[in-house]
Amino acid sequence: MDITELLQCFACTLDHNTAVRTNAETHLKNASKVPGFLGACLDIIAADEVPENIKLSASLYFKNKISYGWCGDARQSSNELLDSHVDPDEKPVVKDMLIKTMVSVSKTSPRCVRVLKSALTVIISEDYPSKKWDNLLPSSLELLSNEDITVTYVGLLCLAEIFRTYRWKNNDERQGLEELILNYFPALLNYGANVLFQDGKYMNNEQIGELVKLIVKIYKFVSYHDLPFTLQRPESFTPWACFFVNIVQQPLPQEILTISDIEARSKNPWVKCKKWALANLYRLFQRYASTSLTRKFQYDEFRQMYCEQFLTQFLQVIFEQIEEWGTGQLWLSDECLYYILNFVEQCVVQKATWKLVGPHYNVILQHVIFPLLKPSTETLETFENDPQEYINRNMDFWDVGYSPDLAALALLTTCVTKRGKTTLQPTSEFMVTTLQNAIGDYNNITLDNALQIESCLRIFSSIIDRLITKDSPFVNEMEKFILTFVFPFFKSQYGFLQSRVCDICSKLGSMNFKDPVIISTIYEGVMNCLNNSDNSLPVELMAALALQTFISDNQFNQELSRHVVPTMQKLLSLSNDFESDVISGVMQDFVEQFAEQLQPFGVELMNTLVQQFLKLAIDLHEASNIDPDSFTNADNIPDESEKQMAALGILSTTISILLSFENSPEILKNLEQSFYPAAEFILKNDIEDFYRECCEFVENSTFLLRDITPISWKILELIGECNRKADSMVSYYLSDFMLALNNIMIYGKDELKKNEFYTKIIFEIYQNAVVSEDNSLDDLKVVFDLSQEFVLALDDNLLQHYRERILQDAVKAILTQKRELKINVVFGVTAINVVISNLITAPLITLQYLKQQGCLELFFQTWITDYIPNYKRCYDIKLSVLALLKIILNLQSNVYSVLNLENLVPQLGTTVTQLASKLPTALRQLANQRKEFSSSGLEGDAKWDEDFLDVGDDDDDGDEGDLTEKYLELIKNRSDSLDFVDGYDGKETFDDLEEDPLTGSILDTVDVYKVFKESIISLQHVDGDRYQGIMAHLTPADQELFMGIMNA
Repeated sequence: MDITELLQCFACTLDHNTAVRTNAETHLKNASKVPGFLGACLDIIAADEVPENIKLSASLYFKNKISYGWCGDARQSSNELLDSHVDPDEKPVVKDMLIKTMVSVSKTSPRCVRVLKSALTVIISEDYPSKKWDNLLPSSLELLSNEDITVTYVGLLCLAEIFRTYRWKNNDERQGLEELILNYFPALLNYGANVLFQDGKYMNNEQIGELVKLIVKIYKFVSYHDLPFTLQRPESFTPWACFFVNIVQQPLPQEILTISDIEARSKNPWVKCKKWALANLYRLFQRYASTSLTRKFQYDEFRQMYCEQFLTQFLQVIFEQIEEWGTGQLWLSDECLYYILNFVEQCVVQKATWKLVGPHYNVILQHVIFPLLKPSTETLETFENDPQEYINRNMDFWDVGYSPDLAALALLTTCVTKRGKTTLQPTSEFMVTTLQNAIGDYNNITLDNALQIESCLRIFSSIIDRLITKDSPFVNEMEKFILTFVFPFFKSQYGFLQSRVCDICSKLGSMNFKDPVIISTIYEGVMNCLNNSDNSLPVELMAALALQTFISDNQFNQELSRHVVPTMQKLLSLSNDFESDVISGVMQDFVEQFAEQLQPFGVELMNTLVQQFLKLAIDLHEASNIDPDSFTNADNIPDESEKQMAALGILSTTISILLSFENSPEILKNLEQSFYPAAEFILKNDIEDFYRECCEFVENSTFLLRDITPISWKILELIGECNRKADSMVSYYLSDFMLALNNIMIYGKDELKKNEFYTKIIFEIYQNAVVSEDNSLDDLKVVFDLSQEFVLALDDNLLQHYRERILQDAVKAILTQKRELKINVVFGVTAINVVISNLITAPLITLQYLKQQGCLELFFQTWITDYIPNYKRCYDIKLSVLALLKIILNLQSNVYSVLNLENLVPQLGTTVTQLASKLPTALRQLANQRKEFSSSGLEGDAKWDEDFLDVGDDDDDGDEGDLTEKYLELIKNRSDSLDFVDGYDGKETFDDLEEDPLTGSILDTVDVYKVFKESIISLQHVDGDRYQGIMAHLTPADQELFMGIMNA
């Protein structure tokens, strides 16, 4: 490998000239396939004379090659430069050189070390657990003895990555870890506490801070998922816990406190040491030393030791930290505050520690929670300059990282929920007193007072659900409270107060207001906030959510009905400005509520929504093509989850619009036309996240039209193109595509029979799906649903080679699973149904194939004896009746002899009669399901939720562990309606065969009784002897059933 040429290539990848860069990347691609390439990269990185930017370029390329190519199952990269495996012969050389290179550049090029660390993580995670890097541990320990802390840092990095490999394993899976802890943790602790930390002696040295941070994180790695038995012992726990407490208590030096940029200050390694020390102590408490219903580990001796010998003293440290922070004597990073508040919250839940926290509740509320919920200067700037970020951070949309204000809210709500008898009264009194003092003249409120009001209202917004429950002692005072302290701020000069009022209104939907003025006030205030052009995005968004809450209220709805179109236009505008599914949900409810008024604007509305969707989808598609390994820092990878949720919300709204035009076929066709660009973009660009919504749209449009329009056929063509791609995921998402395919086969079967082009598309989808090596029985169930519907749709127009392949796959699956057909009922019935479908359309060919494959006896035994007596679904009953009638009517007498089915003939009449007689009951049950679908089970579910939420509420003497008995008692009382309480033995029943009341079947239009009568009458005329033979085997009861069917 020519190092000089390679060095020149890396230099040229940084050139501003595109042609030069492209040429260099081509040379790198070719060079990367030559053995020795990775070693050459490390030589370049380690060379003193190479410029820093070229070293960094080589480090990034090396890191990406390792990330993609080290493991045997290397990922496919969108960057073709990285699509190659690391030569196994080169791996030992790379491992040996990598650590040496990191050591050599640790002092001069720390940025390269940070990049190479990612490669180190990949290699260690792959090779260390599989014992392919035996000298890693001794090499790492040897580096720790070096006096140069930059060298020591590399050694600790290696150790951290070694112990990271144990992070997600239970103790039983990592028994070798215990020996490592016994051998090395005492020395590691001594090195961290007595050499590096020394009671804060070197806290002005960032490099030493990095070393201490790594030691604290090593402890985190081994204790995060499970707690090693060695670390549970007092002689091990106590010195480590003291080390963490010393780090927490040690004041930060002025060099750190004078860093003006708070974000930069928080990233200081010594500040992070405090963060991870607190995180470790919190994790030990929350996961291993607490009682809860969800507790996975029961380490009683450790729990007793932690709570009795450590927790009380540490809680005192926590309170001291909080007190000093509250008085301004101590600065704490957001992360430290977050873990401190989490720790206190965990104490609230536990019976023993609540007694320690309870007396301090008022102080915590007034001097910790209240100030944390006051908007900071940065928050106010965000409100004005980045409203979307303000919404996400301050309107409870999501929990962002280590947010102390959100941790404060979590602490507050836990106190009020778990210890309401003690906390609800003082919280309410504090809110009222503070609001009275802060408000004064509503028209002349200072900014400082407005911030206090915002904090109080945010507290109210967070606990409102507890204040307005039917058994709340405060519920009768709520109307007066909101009229006095909330509604006046609809017209506040401060936008953040307007948005908070709307936020509160969005949580008042369950209140039954006695004063009719309240709803009018809410309507007027909400609509003013929504439509005032001077308002900012947070105000408008929260107004939209408040509107959604009251949209079904008769009084509110009546007022709103006069302004439907402009309100919808405003919501569309908001949806365009705010990338979230929140507004989509509001629009969806709005469309459903005012479908009639919006009908004249349906197509325009659909066009607008599709354009908004395409804007988001294009951004998402472009983001998906970004190679994440091109980023040196994972934090820089863009998070597109909000855009994705917003796009999904828009697609859901398009379906709601579609459903509102049920009785307008021409408009439905126009809506299909409007939606097509969205479907085209999704399917042409393989955007898997939207497959289901795309197919749901087709499912609903085809159902409403009872027809397959040219647009739906074009979408089928797009699905076919998508399916033919080498890396197609259509098979993987077949259950989603079945939503569309099912209706295409139901309502488009006439076209399918005469159009082989469309038929081939569906068969290819089936073909690709059935051959997948990863198919589970659940996956095969979906595949066989497709094949049986395909067979029934095409009837005798099904091409012979299609039928042969479909039968071959089904019979192979039946034979493979023959011992499990009674256990895996859902799979078994579905696979058998494929054969039954073929019996209906080609009975002789099907039976001959079964005979040829040695499956005939198994098939009839399973079908006639095991399955038919247990059928409950309309579909199964209809399908089998039709197949039995085909066998009775269409087979010549000699066929039974040739196939050795003579013993079957006497059973046929009885079987088909008894089965057909079950159809009316099944049809009634399905009709009731369809009728009651929207409301079935809701009352029971609501009662269940209510009962569960009441368990342990306001139990000031209680403990999460005390909930266990109440929970089990609740389960016991509900056991009559919850089958799973008795346990699940893995055996399915015929109740597991669901019949979706909202999904059509290809047999829905088949009048089985009519076919039954026509078949029997035909048999009488064509083959009287067989008819008489069948009738002769009917019992009197069966004859009565038979005549009932014939006379129906």
